[in-house]
Amino acid sequence: GGSDRGGSARGGSGTKNTNDDWQARKREDDRKIAELMKRKEQEKQRQEQQQQAEKERRRIQEKEEKKQQEFLQNPGDTHPLLKKQDGLSMESAMAKLQNTDRLADIDPPPQQQLSNDILPSRFHVFADLRTPYAVGRDTPFFWHIPRSGGVVVKTMLSHCLGQTLAAEVGELDGHGGDSEIKVISFSEHNYTNVNIATPEGIKRALDLGLVPSHLSDTLVSAHVDLIPSLYNANDRARAFVVFRHPIDRAASMFYFLQGTGYPPLKNMTVDDYAKSELIENNWLVRILSESMTGPINMDNLEIAKEVLRRKFIIGLLDNKRGSFARFDHYFKWKQSPRYEKEFGCRKQLMDEKYTAKHPIRKDSTTWKLLLEQNRFDMHLYDFAKELFSQQSYIFGL
Repeated sequence: GGSDRGGSARGGSGTKNTNDDWQARKREDDRKIAELMKRKEQEKQRQEQQQQAEKERRRIQEKEEKKQQEFLQNPGDTHPLLKKQDGLSMESAMAKLQNTDRLADIDPPPQQQLSNDILPSRFHVFADLRTPYAVGRDTPFFWHIPRSGGVVVKTMLSHCLGQTLAAEVGELDGHGGDSEIKVISFSEHNYTNVNIATPEGIKRALDLGLVPSHLSDTLVSAHVDLIPSLYNANDRARAFVVFRHPIDRAASMFYFLQGTGYPPLKNMTVDDYAKSELIENNWLVRILSESMTGPINMDNLEIAKEVLRRKFIIGLLDNKRGSFARFDHYFKWKQSPRYEKEFGCRKQLMDEKYTAKHPIRKDSTTWKLLLEQNRFDMHLYDFAKELFSQQSYIFGL
């Protein structure tokens, strides 16, 4: 009988252990199920977010396409802001500015809310940056701002990447008389037989059908005001640009022109130049807002900003490496068969240290005189630097 009681006692202990094991397994199973449910919920949320993002992307794209269709049906429409407006002269602005450096103190804010499409109609043939770029469909256009590192960009494209450019050299060796568009070789590099550095050359390129021919990998010109005439709704431009600090650019322009023997500048100092009628006045804002003559105001600056924001991949001369990394990525130049082979060519251009030959000390008299002529361009330059950072995130650059 005693052994039965002992056996019974041992059996009770075994049952207790089994029960504990079962409880532990149940807790582990419950934990795994909860974890699985949590992962499923997270995955569901992620998919919903992706669907929402895709829906928003489609909505924006449809809105943009609708705008473009409306423009194509009514190309003559002009936004009220593009009509001639009066503003302060730069001299009056400076007098009003006195010791401050805030543009808002010179001009009132825009006269109306800029919620409507203020983009000048000519830029509708420039593809919106938010629409995906397909190689071989849209043709890249490099806006070569004078004295802003354009030679480096052209060298990169023609020498390192082996591209066929439409630039200023295509009419050399008698090719200005050619009756059809074709690729020619000059100094062992390829160009189409046009000169798009001049209004006359751009007109000839239009007559020859430069862009629809797709013979040029990239168009290069300072004439951002006239180049849009070469593109159309089926053959759009993909625009990119490199900016330089406007004060450095203005000084560089003076010394460059003086160095070419330009007679009016022969005996001038840079200060004389800054006070003369020969200096450019806010050239960047003026050309983007279609206001090359007369006074300009904050509305012109807003229009120029909108053109850059929607239509241009931004590069900065003082960040060549970062600029070319984004151009490479956006235009898929890494897919070029020469990309890896010409690494040394690109590296040499990237490693060239840029130093101004005639640096202008900030807040010196010369600096202030040049600033007086480029105040709106300075604000556009600051905006371009902001865009440079923003585009890094937007395009994963």
